[in-house]
Amino acid sequence: MLKKNAELQGLQARAGRAFAALPITPNQITSLSIFSALAAFCLAYLGLPIHSLALFILSGALDALDGAVARAKGMVSRKGAYIDGISDRLVEFLFILSFFSFPLPNAVLPAWLSLMLILFFGSAMTSFATAYAEHRHVADSKKISCQPGILPRAERLILLFTAFLAAPFHPFAASILLFLIAILCTATFAQRFAYYAR
Repeated sequence: MLKKNAELQGLQARAGRAFAALPITPNQITSLSIFSALAAFCLAYLGLPIHSLALFILSGALDALDGAVARAKGMVSRKGAYIDGISDRLVEFLFILSFFSFPLPNAVLPAWLSLMLILFFGSAMTSFATAYAEHRHVADSKKISCQPGILPRAERLILLFTAFLAAPFHPFAASILLFLIAILCTATFAQRFAYYAR
């Protein structure tokens, strides 16, 4: 899992320390991430997929940076984590919605259905399963830190970035990849549900 990769965590910490010197708060970085995603969404519908993808990648980088800056500045808070989590879902929603700007062919499932499955099971239900288990005191932080996941968020986004890059040039390949992501998202949700329900 990329989230637990020590080298990536070290890189994120170094970036956080470097950007901590700037007169910008972690929540402002989070806001920039949302605005970047909104601009990327607009560019996708203007027929500029490469520019759109670049801004979505920037949005993802800003999302990784806000927490690192918060830690470097000693500004970590529950409210900041909450705002960050909500913004993550908004950005992912805009990113998935941007796929509808492409005339994607059907591959096993209609492309729109694969996208809906990714949105529902990947972006919404997988994280909801964890949040609701915590809310209902079914799981403590130790159990949550050990939760399984075939396709966690970071890996899901990398596959979605790949599909987005392929969509204008190889739409059928993009549709196949979206179908596979949808299957993995559904399996991840089932895995999380079974983990917390047993």
